[in-house]
Amino acid sequence: MKPTSTSIIFLLPLLLGGPSSVSAKSETSSATADYLKGFRQAEGNSKTFSPVTDFSHDISADQAYQVQKRIVAYRLANADRIAGYKGGLMSAKSLSDKGVKQPITGVLFSSGALISPASASLCGYRRAAFEMKIGYVFGATIRKPVATAEEVKALVSAVRPVVDLPDIAYRDANTYGAIDMIAANISSSRFVEGAPVKPSAIDLDALPVSMTRDGAPVTRGTGKESLGGQWESLRTLINIIVENRGQIDKGWIVLTGKIGDKGTATPGHYVADYGPLGDIRFQIQACPQQ
Repeated sequence: MKPTSTSIIFLLPLLLGGPSSVSAKSETSSATADYLKGFRQAEGNSKTFSPVTDFSHDISADQAYQVQKRIVAYRLANADRIAGYKGGLMSAKSLSDKGVKQPITGVLFSSGALISPASASLCGYRRAAFEMKIGYVFGATIRKPVATAEEVKALVSAVRPVVDLPDIAYRDANTYGAIDMIAANISSSRFVEGAPVKPSAIDLDALPVSMTRDGAPVTRGTGKESLGGQWESLRTLINIIVENRGQIDKGWIVLTGKIGDKGTATPGHYVADYGPLGDIRFQIQACPQQ
């Protein structure tokens, strides 16, 4: 079902101020509505879309998260469910490249969850990619910030290897910023989960991870590549998510930063080897219409 114009309208609260303040807020609201309309139409037609900063150069990170919430609300209104969250810009280089000081977060949906061994079609994708990550499942609902990595460990009930399969569908795949990423929900699409493992006896920062496609190596890395190490990067994400979304529900999963290089997801048979965490096996199938 395609959204109506009213289902995509995004209204920022009008702050008390003079006519110029009201005018600026109205312009931002109109620009955001135009962006959301184009974003949803592009998604429905499997086309690339213009980033939010093409519509509003002055949009803030807080406003971009409000746009993201509208995207999430639309999905929930159409029978999808939240499965968890993922982090973005989780390395010093990524932060520097985008000119920001802290990672960003996006929402994962239940409709995108696949369990290894899995098969995923490129139908509907604009620019399919893969990223090897580690996912953390929570044994309790989290509603407040956490102060230490040890506190984080006490909240995690299981660790899972995860390969994220985002759809990086900006009009120009090489020109977009952190604000654009937030407003596009960090290109969230599908993700493939491996079996859950108790994390207590595993050094996740030293974890060796590698991936092959049709038997040929494509990327490799170690768990410490996520900003500040696995547990500290997870703590950072928890606090950003709680600030922007209010809570993380029991049973939801949170993905930390990518391990190894991001790659283009082309047809083939993939195996991601996570050492003591097990492996993930999946097939990418070409779309006959593409």
